[in-house]
Amino acid sequence: MALPGAARAQRESEWRVQAIGTLAPAPEAFVGGGAGFIVRARPRLGLGLAAAVGTRNGNFAGRGEALLSFVLDPFRQRGVAPYAAGGIAVVGDQAATGAYLMATLGLAGNPGRRTGWFVEAGVGGGLRLAAGLALRRRTR
Repeated sequence: MALPGAARAQRESEWRVQAIGTLAPAPEAFVGGGAGFIVRARPRLGLGLAAAVGTRNGNFAGRGEALLSFVLDPFRQRGVAPYAAGGIAVVGDQAATGAYLMATLGLAGNPGRRTGWFVEAGVGGGLRLAAGLALRRRTR
């Protein structure tokens, strides 16, 4: 069993595979999938980048996100831990490109373990929904 002080000295990186969609007035709705990466120098705070490809208004589209997140209970081994995140998103297809401010709330499954899951709901280019798997690695 690790001591809380020892856990605080650890850094964590997290790879994510996700499905993402935004519900917005046509033609702005986006549906796709992609990957993300989060680095946490402190257990509660993380800086993440994500990229997804999919469709928007029937066109091939891409979405990139940069987020700062705050996890309420990062040491929980089982169950769920709520978190909040905010940042920016850029979405584009052959017809148009847009940038959006983002705010999201999420639940992380088994945040203190090597593998887990996550679900998110928020706003950023419409109502934003995301879900996926997380693979975590801790280093000292």
